[in-house]
Amino acid sequence: MNPIGARPDGTISVGNAERRVLVVSHDPAFPPTSGADLRNCRNAEAAAEFGPVCLVSVRPRAMVPRAADAPIRIEALSIEGEARTSSIGWWRMGAEQRISRSALARLKTLVRDFRPDTVLVEGIGLFKLLRPLRPLTKQLILDMHNVESDLAGQLRRVDATRSAAAVIATSLGIRRLERKALAIVDRVWVCSASDRERLMAVCGDKVPIDVVPNGIPHAGDIPETLPAEAVTDNGFPEILFVGHLGYPPNVDAAERLAVAILPRIRQAFPTARLVLAGRSPKPAVRALAGLPGVELVEDPQDVVPLLSRAHLSIIPLTAGGGTRIKILEAMAWGVPVIATPLAGEGLDLVDKDEVLLSDTDEGLAEMAVGLCLDAERRALQRIRAHRAVWARFGPRAVRNAVRDGLGLEEAGA
Repeated sequence: MNPIGARPDGTISVGNAERRVLVVSHDPAFPPTSGADLRNCRNAEAAAEFGPVCLVSVRPRAMVPRAADAPIRIEALSIEGEARTSSIGWWRMGAEQRISRSALARLKTLVRDFRPDTVLVEGIGLFKLLRPLRPLTKQLILDMHNVESDLAGQLRRVDATRSAAAVIATSLGIRRLERKALAIVDRVWVCSASDRERLMAVCGDKVPIDVVPNGIPHAGDIPETLPAEAVTDNGFPEILFVGHLGYPPNVDAAERLAVAILPRIRQAFPTARLVLAGRSPKPAVRALAGLPGVELVEDPQDVVPLLSRAHLSIIPLTAGGGTRIKILEAMAWGVPVIATPLAGEGLDLVDKDEVLLSDTDEGLAEMAVGLCLDAERRALQRIRAHRAVWARFGPRAVRNAVRDGLGLEEAGA
């Protein structure tokens, strides 16, 4: 078989054919506003190196202009304001998204028009699309941003409103759905080796499970050389936490930071400040802005100014799936990260070298104080973390993982 070669227009051919990829998400992935959007966009961008890509959402897309020569086609299966039609499937789990019959009809029409070699479906939430898509494409891939059955079990730690029985029932129901999905698709993508192990424990080795990591968000806008550390003469340290502030694990982390961790740091550094930044903050998060040294930035249009002036990022998550894109972004900007082991899970970062890890509020605060007191150690962590994140999660690493996840390496690419 002929090797992969670059075409004059920049796409890649496999032998004499290009790989056409259709990426199906629930929410519009462009422009990206969430971690899921960032992953979908990055996967689409990487796949576009091997041929035409269409990025399609079940929900209506935002009317954002795209350049006429943009390499990725953007479509939606629903139209804003259209009459509601019945959904496919007479019953669905809470973990599944509603998909209308009109959306499915448009998807089938789009597949016939675009003629993809591969259809990449975002997560168990779109399970109802797998069977209709199966006969329409040569290769059907499920991209599991999270192992949802495992994540459902974790969320009980931060959601006291649900009983243990309800959590277990939900987790088992999602696990059955995951098993059914793996019997339909050709391949599965996950974010990390630890998620791969979890999925294999649940479903065995029925299909190839590829690790396609989350990439550095907005990597094209970040200098690959290590940025200078933020100045320390205007309040030190400034601690940054970025995330969806309506998501229960992030709400819990924000409360731990503001109530338990920051006060301990302020005993050593009275000027220490905490910046909580993200969309859709819950009332409990808004209330934290009234505490000493705590600032809330709602729905930031751009996190670059926040990252540029941050000295630390502390991420005390006790639940969550996938891998934390907020860690990758902080490290890419040269911001040292202190986190719980679960927050750093799946990234294979070296503790006490590229990242600092602790399970307790006391431990996280002590690590922050120690790092702030030792400028040389802080500088070394910034250098090592920056080097690691660009090597493992930069555009080239994601591009290679997507290539392998599409099976192009097996095809001799």
